[in-house]
Amino acid sequence: MDMLITGANGVVGSDLVKYFSKSNKVFAVYRSENLINKKLKNKNIKWIKHNLNNKLIFNINPKIIIHCAVTHSFSKKNSNKDLINNNLIGMQNVIEFANKKKVKQFYHLSSLNVYGEINSKLLKETNSFTNPDLLGASKIIMEKLLENQNFSYLNIRLPGIVGYQINDSRRPWISKIVNNLIKGKEIKIFNAYKLFNNIIDTYEIFNLINFLKSKNLNNQTMNMSATKPIKVINMINFLKNELNSSSKIIFDKKKSKHFLISTKKIEKNFSFKPSATKIILQRYIKSFLNS
Repeated sequence: MDMLITGANGVVGSDLVKYFSKSNKVFAVYRSENLINKKLKNKNIKWIKHNLNNKLIFNINPKIIIHCAVTHSFSKKNSNKDLINNNLIGMQNVIEFANKKKVKQFYHLSSLNVYGEINSKLLKETNSFTNPDLLGASKIIMEKLLENQNFSYLNIRLPGIVGYQINDSRRPWISKIVNNLIKGKEIKIFNAYKLFNNIIDTYEIFNLINFLKSKNLNNQTMNMSATKPIKVINMINFLKNELNSSSKIIFDKKKSKHFLISTKKIEKNFSFKPSATKIILQRYIKSFLNS
């Protein structure tokens, strides 16, 4: 099946290109060159350099679009103007292309940032939006732009995402922890005895889309995260032992905001249960140990 992936040489997009290109034709759209689009090559990948602020005029006919491209605070160009223009104009241009090509499915990788300040202990899709940052606000509008289109779509609101070809030690939180453990740095942890499932990896996102690619998406929005939460203290000790780290762990008793992510909607509506938190952590650590 032919598919188009935007942000194709970023943390998420690059892994999805790698996974899907094993059995699908992938048109991989990127804005700026890096090592990924230079080294990740096979007969099923066609790299397309293009700024999504400009209309998409490609002589291709993908059946699926996975929109990963986004400007955020860690982007090279991340001014407020960049964030608004790139996210909203880029989304509108990709939607216009999707309608023109009559794609069957459109997956938008959204963010939990849409919720802003989260004060509840369990985050559900019904939670209100409370003072979201500029990224969250732009994602809300991007989700809205998908409504009333001629194709089937799914907004997937994601927590911190870990990838396997690109390791950004700044984000998400768990990536920063792992990188500090590897370097033997002192680590301070809050909410040690609280449960944690605020994580997902690119392989699980691939699993979901691969599972749904022949189904009706029913134009929905849902959260996605790991299942089977584990205590923060157990998670940190597990990571430290697996990495044979010499880091000193300080469990600060000071309380900070904490919440779990509900996956009931995705499980009920699609009969898809994301992997357990520990399984995703094991996959992530294994990639470090093998590299």
